[in-house]
Amino acid sequence: MSESLKEKTIGALIWNFADRFGQQALQFAVAVIVANILFPDDYALVAMLAIFTAIGNLIVESGFGAALIQKRQADNRDFSTVFWFNLAMSLLIYALLMAASPLIVAYFHEPLLTRLAAVVFLALPLNATMLIQNTLLNKQIRFRQLAKVDLLSMLFSSTCAIGMAAGGCGVWTLAWQPVTLAASKSALLWFWSDWRPKRYFSFRLLRELFGFSSSLLAAGLVNTVFLNIYSLVLPKLYPKRELGYFTQGNKICDPIVSLIYGSIQNATYPIFSGIQDEHDRLINAYRKSIRFTAFLTFPMMCGAIAVAPALFRLLFKEAWWAAMPFFQLLCMGGCFTILTAINNNFIKVSGRSSGILKIEIFKIALTAAAIALFFRQGVLTMVGGLISVRLFVYIISMAYTQRYTGYRLTHQLRDILPYLAVSLFMMAAVWSVSLVVAHHLLLLVCQLITGMTVYFLIAYLSGSKILRESIELLKRKK
Repeated sequence: MSESLKEKTIGALIWNFADRFGQQALQFAVAVIVANILFPDDYALVAMLAIFTAIGNLIVESGFGAALIQKRQADNRDFSTVFWFNLAMSLLIYALLMAASPLIVAYFHEPLLTRLAAVVFLALPLNATMLIQNTLLNKQIRFRQLAKVDLLSMLFSSTCAIGMAAGGCGVWTLAWQPVTLAASKSALLWFWSDWRPKRYFSFRLLRELFGFSSSLLAAGLVNTVFLNIYSLVLPKLYPKRELGYFTQGNKICDPIVSLIYGSIQNATYPIFSGIQDEHDRLINAYRKSIRFTAFLTFPMMCGAIAVAPALFRLLFKEAWWAAMPFFQLLCMGGCFTILTAINNNFIKVSGRSSGILKIEIFKIALTAAAIALFFRQGVLTMVGGLISVRLFVYIISMAYTQRYTGYRLTHQLRDILPYLAVSLFMMAAVWSVSLVVAHHLLLLVCQLITGMTVYFLIAYLSGSKILRESIELLKRKK
């Protein structure tokens, strides 16, 4: 990787990381505050709508954002065409979901879902109004501006959520939170962005873009069903509160997962798209990206698993302690979710978006098999079975990455396994602290210090190239 590409990549990573860290820190803080006011059943109700919201957002976007970034000569005609399509599709999806709300109520046997859906699904058209501005800033690698928008909108939404929870709004706090986030982010992007849609729409341009985005859309739909299958399965097989526990565990785990792969994926995709015709340079960049991903992912997720007992008992009321094993399982799965997402990024850059669809087909087949095998077992066994699917999907993604990009599976294993080994040793060291320290706050502090010291000391003594380059680049950027 040339020095200019290194500088560009590290700059993008820094701003993406700052953006994501700010968002996820706020999300984590709000999750803790609101959870100590609300109850598991409140979270379960809104979680029942999660799969419909996620699918709706995916259909509205339809993979056109990635297609516009990947297209070298995209102009205002492309952007305007996609904008009007996104907006029209969002209004149609909202209307269809509201029409289907009686069926959702009948499936879950929760009459309140009709009223909740009317609010929660409002985020769909609001998200559609800002997709192009967000895509343009990503394509132009203007992550500093994106960070400001994301942090300010998250701050506004978080303030509203805490105020509503404290004011006794109950489950409506969770229903309005994504709506206030989408509204504030859209307003800021329109205020700070110079781009405005033209009165132009072309089915020809839409078809051209859809040639690339269609596979991403289909793959995204399968992936969304996979990630949200819990909201459909758990309430039908187990008491409703179990979905609440799972949802809370996911709310604590998701900021860590999103912080890592969101920062790396968003920063590297537009940069790698710019060198997609330089094969050797691209493979070298891929390998450095996956090593950097493993360098961050394994210690953070393994560390989170080890500190979970102290973290939950310190931050949450006792009603939420049952969410801890869900959190730990999700952290285990999060390692493979992150690495699979980065591999999918590589495949997208190669222009072979159909490969991602093939991976997702394997994923849904394995998910169905896991549900069939474990649905008669306890809820944690069921979730554990679904989490194990993520490991198999990661292995499949490595095979497809090798096929489409030339990044060999054996090379990828060689790139990530040293960091996994060090992280497992670190996790054991962190866990051992709990044998001698009892106070929850002191235990958490000691575990965090132990984990960081052990991991970075081993990385430094073993001559980790990623650690050395990261320090050098950060100093240079500073």
